Amino acid sequence: MTAPLPWRLVVDRNAYTDFSVSVSPAVERAVARGSVPPTVYLNIFDRDSLTIGVNEDPTQVLDLAFCDAHGIEVRRRVNGGGAIYAGAGSIFVCFYLPTALPGVPDTARAAFPQVLGAVAETLRRRYGVPARYRPLNDVEVEGRKLMPTSLKIEDGVMTLRVLINVTPVDTAVAARAIPLPPEKTRDKVHKDMASRTTCLEREAGRTFTEAELERLTREVTEDAFGVADLRRQPLSDAERADAADLRARLTADAWLYGKTEARRFGDLTGAAVGRGRVKAVGGLIWTALKVRDGTVAAALVNGDWHPRPTDSVAWLEQALAGCPATTEALRARVAAFLARDDVEFAGIEAEDLAAAFDRALADLCPATPG
Repeated sequence: MTAPLPWRLVVDRNAYTDFSVSVSPAVERAVARGSVPPTVYLNIFDRDSLTIGVNEDPTQVLDLAFCDAHGIEVRRRVNGGGAIYAGAGSIFVCFYLPTALPGVPDTARAAFPQVLGAVAETLRRRYGVPARYRPLNDVEVEGRKLMPTSLKIEDGVMTLRVLINVTPVDTAVAARAIPLPPEKTRDKVHKDMASRTTCLEREAGRTFTEAELERLTREVTEDAFGVADLRRQPLSDAERADAADLRARLTADAWLYGKTEARRFGDLTGAAVGRGRVKAVGGLIWTALKVRDGTVAAALVNGDWHPRPTDSVAWLEQALAGCPATTEALRARVAAFLARDDVEFAGIEAEDLAAAFDRALADLCPATPG
């Protein structure tokens, strides 16, 4: 029997955007193939940048004119979650772990509390920061958000990425770039980005060297998974080549705007379009319906939650095409879809999606062909 590979630790410096669309998916693929060991990745950001989730429309969630005017680099990730602005000096602690390994969760409902609970515990013990895990996928300090996260569980690999705001975030710029819908902060203690966001330097009252950030990463890994022996290694040549190929594809406008109505709805002649938005525990749901002759011609489902697998959102959109454009019919299809064993929308219930589609139906208006 082959002995399990020791876990690998990679320490690197990349922009948040570049890491998200090239390095991260390349590592994920390599771990899935078994060509590299289970990997923990500490990436220190070398400049400010911004990404949106795989199921987000940049024209909905960003002020693109502001981003363009201020030279803010924007990319669409290949994993779930919402729009995130990351500053230079902050970090990603990323886990690329086969779910077949003991102690590695294979659902979002299990992964978030296990890993983020460990992050909060490490920060309390090591730095005296009163951090706590807030379901579904936040770590907060007295109501202030310390880190956004994203999760993908596919091909037998759990990819969980924890973005720790080590240095202060330029909240004035970030708030303009990512205007928050009112639903996003309705259940939060702090309502605006400046008061809602914090950083590790502020909460710990100290600065952090690369060596200290590596120690933090190792301790979080041990707390979350019981693994203390991380072997520091670089990326393989194959991973670097794969990252270059991904970078070329995922920096194109065709990918960035891939979940917009303009790309998905096509010809609007004789159609009506309606939109709905609902906040659920798992995140904000955006829906749009293209209806022709009383039937759903196309459905668009966006949001900042974490679907498993990623393609399951596209499956739902396909399942709704051809459905009668009625509350009863849409609710029945949504309920049947979420009852599938091969789908997990963590923190999103059938009633949440149904409510978003109810609003889209109520909003239907004749479309103006482009």
